[in-house]
Amino acid sequence: MKILIANPPAYLWDSSRHFIQAGSRWSFTLNIPKGDTHEHYLPYPFYLGYSSALLKRDTNSSVKAIDFCALDQDEEDFVSAVELHSPDMLVMEVPTISFPLITSLLSRIKEKVGCKIAVAGSHATALAEDILRSHPPIDFCLIGEYEFTLKDLVEELSKNDSLGGLVSMPGVAFRKGDEIVVNHRRELIDLDLLPFPDRDDLPPISYHDFELAGKPCIQMLSSRGCPMNCSFCIERQVIFCSPRYRERKAVNIVEEMKFVKEKYGARQVYFDDETMTIDKKHLHSICETILEEKLDLPWACMGDVTLGMENLALMAKSGCVGLKFGVETPNRRILKEIGKGFIELDKARKLVDACRRIGIWSHATFMIGLPGERKEDVHKTIKFALKLKPDGMQFSIATPFPGTPFFNLAQSKGWLKILDWTQFDGAHRAVVSYPELSSEEIEGLYRMALGEYKKLQLSRRSLGMSTLLRTVRTKGIYYSLHRGASILGAKVSMKFK
Repeated sequence: MKILIANPPAYLWDSSRHFIQAGSRWSFTLNIPKGDTHEHYLPYPFYLGYSSALLKRDTNSSVKAIDFCALDQDEEDFVSAVELHSPDMLVMEVPTISFPLITSLLSRIKEKVGCKIAVAGSHATALAEDILRSHPPIDFCLIGEYEFTLKDLVEELSKNDSLGGLVSMPGVAFRKGDEIVVNHRRELIDLDLLPFPDRDDLPPISYHDFELAGKPCIQMLSSRGCPMNCSFCIERQVIFCSPRYRERKAVNIVEEMKFVKEKYGARQVYFDDETMTIDKKHLHSICETILEEKLDLPWACMGDVTLGMENLALMAKSGCVGLKFGVETPNRRILKEIGKGFIELDKARKLVDACRRIGIWSHATFMIGLPGERKEDVHKTIKFALKLKPDGMQFSIATPFPGTPFFNLAQSKGWLKILDWTQFDGAHRAVVSYPELSSEEIEGLYRMALGEYKKLQLSRRSLGMSTLLRTVRTKGIYYSLHRGASILGAKVSMKFK
């Protein structure tokens, strides 16, 4: 079979609205006009990359992966490219925000190319039955973590086009005559069974996230899953639907770090796990293996506030230059209600202070418009974030994506005022409206938060030189110049997560 694995295009009937597609944990758009070559946040689409590499390794199919989002292409570019490749099957991971805009393109592709079409991702997982019932061009929905499901599907279709073998295949939904069949989920996989993700068809230079020590900064995973229970989290609640935390072996992780340095010239690695730091024993094993291998490659990661000074010191010694972590709100009641009761504000303060002293760039994330918030609560969130003073921070609009407990709660309470998926944009629109906090107020407070953060960044210009000198002592000149330029440039960082 000839398989085309695709990330949807960046522009869909709007040349000023850049969609962030597969790879992001939440749907949103950037105000970047088509043709603007300015580098911006763009995550690596791990599931697509792993799927491509797995099919190339384990099947006889002809496989090509194309990231139309990273190529800044639009809907016509996309349709033309699919026609040119003329695959037997098109596989796409489509987020909530762009799903309605993709379906008409899939109708055109079905008519012009006649290929099988499989869609994956959280939207396809949460709404598989509805999607197959409402969109005839779509043949399959891949449920949850889909790399091995796709492999099984490709192998089955390669030998038999009757679909009979799909009845007992976990992780796939399909049509059987007039019936919609949604099979049970596949068991969560052993991550060490996966090959390294495809970075030939999906080149590292295309992707940008938390670049602190040089480019290319290559995005990697050391684990999947999270034992916490955040109600808004797409991966925890929809893709994995489990609190299970799975880790790759440290030797496997470091082997990939060495590989990307040698083959792709990586100057930094960013571990885009849900949290890399929750299992301290595993974290120590990674750091110690890096040190044993004498691997000189800076790295950063997504972590959490449970880190102590001893952990940070070992991380820094092994090359860690940056840490992202979620806070969301300082309100203890709301933190418990959204499943983040493990957040302790004093630990967040100590973590930022420890990162500052040890020379690790800290980046904290916050949400505006969480269930139960009032205006005064949001003002306290903004005040806390500004007083915390991490090196970078993100504000986003709390958005209930399908399949999450947050979505179910919002729907049952009548808070959902918009059900147009294209508006589920955590960087621009509030789709919920509470009795005590309207969607218009949420959007206004979000803009206020961004404005206050910009003022903070501007005020840091006067502190930039002292910060730079402190960092030179701990991290060296290249990383320090990059960090100093970021501080002095006063750029608003909104999209990291």
